[in-house]
Amino acid sequence: MANFVEILIRGVMLGSLYALVGMGLTLVWGVVGIVNIAHGEFVMLGAYLAFWSFSLLHLNPLFSVILAIPIFFLAGMTIHKRITERLTKAPELSALILTFGMSILIWNLAQFFWTNTYRSVPYLTGNFPFWGLVFAKSKTVSFFLALGITAALFVFLKYSKLGKGIRATSQNSEVALVCGINTIKMRAVTFGMGIALAGAAGAIVSLQWVIFPQMGTTYVSKAFAIVVLGGLGNIQGALAGGLIIGVLESLVTQYWSAKMAQIIPSMTILIILLFRPTGLFKK
Repeated sequence: MANFVEILIRGVMLGSLYALVGMGLTLVWGVVGIVNIAHGEFVMLGAYLAFWSFSLLHLNPLFSVILAIPIFFLAGMTIHKRITERLTKAPELSALILTFGMSILIWNLAQFFWTNTYRSVPYLTGNFPFWGLVFAKSKTVSFFLALGITAALFVFLKYSKLGKGIRATSQNSEVALVCGINTIKMRAVTFGMGIALAGAAGAIVSLQWVIFPQMGTTYVSKAFAIVVLGGLGNIQGALAGGLIIGVLESLVTQYWSAKMAQIIPSMTILIILLFRPTGLFKK
């Protein structure tokens, strides 16, 4: 039983990071109306930001997580203003093709400049015991970082004036515009927030796993599974979906094999689309 509880807790820790990636994707979809296929590449760039900050500037990787938020937020706003804003009223296929091309461009540039060498951030190695259970330091710290960022996001969206404007734009952009809300600004801020969440998640990923240019593909597939599971545009659903995917992967890895755990996102998408296309938590 102690081993089973430990596996569940590890799954929740893993799922909190997946949820962070998924919330960025579903937030952009819910407000901007764009499915950003390049979302995983910004996770990769966030991981490289933490790695190079640690390697070249000897910056604490925990600080890199905080640093990634404003950097990627500004980058996301710039991308939206210059590129994706004009696609908000275009057919969905246009945005899919553009972000797919952006994805290929980013990881090819990363491969060109940083090669395919696997890199890692040697920080917070080792384990610590807790009530007879053993947890990796890196995974525990990553969990609390992801939890803190998630809590800050929910508080911001619920109580801040800007957050209320974002929610109003998500519910009905035309009515929000009539009420005096700058919906163009709300979409730009939301796109920046989605990219910032991806960048922060990538910096957290660097604390646990190896970094390489094609790693974004893994995380965007998990993010799509989370979004489909929780319902497109549903932030709470993305949080629940991330935790579910994390726990499932942890259980399958322990009781079956790590290779089989990698098909969990694909199987989740298939099952949900077959039996509940709107997601488990979508009204």
